[in-house]
Amino acid sequence: MINWKITLVSFVILFNTTNYFAQDVKVGDESALNVAKAEELYNSGTEKFNAKDYDGAMADFNEAIALVPTFEKAIFNRGSVKFQKKDYAGAIMDLNSLIQINPEYVGVYFLKARSHYERNEKEQAMVDFTKAIEQENTNADAYYYRGGLYFLEEKYTEAIADYDNAIKNKSNFAYAFNDRGSAKRQTNDIKGAIADYKKAVLADDKLYFAYNNLGSVLRIDKQYDEAIKNYTKAIELKNDYYIAYNNRGYTKHEKGDYKEAIEDFNNALRLKASYVQAYNNRAASKYKLEDYKGAVDDCNKAILLQDDFGPAYLNRGIAYEMLRKEDKACEDWNKAASLGLKNGKTFAQESCN
Repeated sequence: MINWKITLVSFVILFNTTNYFAQDVKVGDESALNVAKAEELYNSGTEKFNAKDYDGAMADFNEAIALVPTFEKAIFNRGSVKFQKKDYAGAIMDLNSLIQINPEYVGVYFLKARSHYERNEKEQAMVDFTKAIEQENTNADAYYYRGGLYFLEEKYTEAIADYDNAIKNKSNFAYAFNDRGSAKRQTNDIKGAIADYKKAVLADDKLYFAYNNLGSVLRIDKQYDEAIKNYTKAIELKNDYYIAYNNRGYTKHEKGDYKEAIEDFNNALRLKASYVQAYNNRAASKYKLEDYKGAVDDCNKAILLQDDFGPAYLNRGIAYEMLRKEDKACEDWNKAASLGLKNGKTFAQESCN
């Protein structure tokens, strides 16, 4: 038995601040001198921001806001700088103050939602992404990120609906195609997932994790050769992609190419020596080649790394049985059963006193 863990890239955070970084000036009734100086500082801050001089931009926006406290776009842009500097709490403070001045300011809820998400405040992020969509119902990014939150909550139908809207408003949105494919995979719509992952790599042929995900659903669909081609493409794009090596090895195992599978598991472990699943999977391939001692050794390594990894106990028990070590086999199957594996309980009931 192989315990294969699919890796779904479901919520890759992207944010292009310049899309929301304001350029013009709108102020109230402050003195003409203050307005002129604030505008000068604002423009200077904008240039520094675009040059990634965030400290310089922050200083200019601070001065502009000190001169004109209701300078909406300077407040927004200072929040954007804080976001880039990973001062998410500070960004939220600026964005909340802007909402008090002008709750209709376009982009404010989206950036605030992003800031809450980065602070792992997902409930508030959901609220603000929804407000961003209500404010600007063509904002593909807002639909995309809210879809990611739904995905994390295992609300796959809602996630798919949001990804649909993201794609409707941005037809070449590779990440949305990928993540919609992942949501469809979770609902067992394998054909739909295959179609979406194919659209993702068509939109961005460098999206290595989408090739890995495509390989995974092709494997489920028993299109093994096509799955292997896509895992190989993922590895070509990212040569240290140990997950793709493991998944390609798993597919080769299912095809019966056990020696080639072991080579892939070896590469996965070369890249990540603590990869529990790869040790377990290599053990399964060694078992198929009747290398029972080697299978036990790999299961031992998996258990040493993670002592509650049930599949390794199950597989070690099977290898022990072939080595005529029935007592050890039963001990392992009972342990696997205690960790929630039904097969462990079944084997123990059938073979152990």
